Amino acid sequence: MYDGLKKLEVPTKSRHPGARRGVKYGLIGLLVLVVLVVSTGIFTYIKIQSNLSKGRHSFEGLIDPPPKGALNILVLGSDRRDVIEGSARTERQFKGGSGQRADTIILVHLYPGAKKAVLVSFPRDLRVNIPGHGMNKINAAYPLGGANLMIKTITQLTGLPIHHYVEVNFASFQNIVDAVHGVPLYFPKPVKDRKSGLDIPSAGCINLNGKQALSFVRARYIYPTADLGRIQGQQRFIRALLNKVKSLGVLLNPFTLIKLSETAGHGLIFDQGINLGLARSIANSLKFDNKNVDFRQYPGTPRTIGGVSYVVRDPSAARALFTALASNGPLPDVGKTGQSLPSPSDVTLTLINASGRSGLAGTVRTKLVTKGFHVPSISSSTKHITPTVITYQAGDELKAELVAKEFPGATVKLGTSSQFTDIVVTLGRSYGAPAASPTAKGTAKPAAIGSCP
Repeated sequence: MYDGLKKLEVPTKSRHPGARRGVKYGLIGLLVLVVLVVSTGIFTYIKIQSNLSKGRHSFEGLIDPPPKGALNILVLGSDRRDVIEGSARTERQFKGGSGQRADTIILVHLYPGAKKAVLVSFPRDLRVNIPGHGMNKINAAYPLGGANLMIKTITQLTGLPIHHYVEVNFASFQNIVDAVHGVPLYFPKPVKDRKSGLDIPSAGCINLNGKQALSFVRARYIYPTADLGRIQGQQRFIRALLNKVKSLGVLLNPFTLIKLSETAGHGLIFDQGINLGLARSIANSLKFDNKNVDFRQYPGTPRTIGGVSYVVRDPSAARALFTALASNGPLPDVGKTGQSLPSPSDVTLTLINASGRSGLAGTVRTKLVTKGFHVPSISSSTKHITPTVITYQAGDELKAELVAKEFPGATVKLGTSSQFTDIVVTLGRSYGAPAASPTAKGTAKPAAIGSCP
């Protein structure tokens, strides 16, 4: 299956020049596939095609998928720093590290017709059997055998074939974020990570520029679970990025599209099968809708073995996840993260009765529990309100949308302070009344994923 990949070598000074040039950072790979979509004229189309051709490499042996079958795209990034140019080399996020291991590994599974995508993130400390090298951390496969060995490792681990391959460097990640004029994220409190260079001095909505975005997706010491926490941060950023790309100002702006394609052509490495036609097909099917994109993490548990920190895989859970992907069926409840598409069982909420109607919270609680929601507590408020209000924590937008379906006409907003549960629902006097029209005053939809209040 992989014999034809002999031209794709380990990134050393004496081998493949394309690999030598790139500092890979795979998180942005999905954006490349979905953003280069809209051609507003012949010139734009030709220019984008020309720009993209500069990033293509002949990775012979990659499987040609059936026209209407599923697609599996391996998105890889390394922590190499040796090709950072100019004054950027002195910046904190580019200092230190051997820079020879896969820093980010994401498998993108596109269902037939590309109407749904699942992104599976692999912890870089995941303990796996690397073909020909024995047990090691998964990120060691790249320096040991380049993309060939990483593809073999992922295929052996998941049982899924790899149809396309993408690598991207630090600088291109920054440039693409800047090309879409930044990505807004809400920070409930100031955060700082000296290792990555992230420095958000105050809470609130921050439109991250390319440099800040790179620091954010690389930061791990701001999370109690380090690398596992970083995976969820990266997934949250991808959701916010997809939301930004969906804006009409980006999609219909030929200058932005040309700039993006130019960045992709110069900074990314991908196989010949990735072209504008494929990107348009995927984007038109997914419609940039976050509800069509699910996130999972390879199931495993952190553990120390022989003094070395690993994530030890859960074979049973992993088998269930990848068997479902192989059959393009519904996903089991394994490998879920905070950015996975939620089901009621993933949501814990608090009910507050501010309607003035005695017993309402208990009635609503029974209804929600029957549907699978967790409602550990209810209470009453002497301060009555009219519309029902749903508040959520940053990162729980999808859960808020799911809960909002149970309360038509409710106002949905980001909480201004810490909550003990994912969602707080304050029942108002209007609960149970005939549904208001979509344009009626007092109704609202959940904030778009990645948007700020």
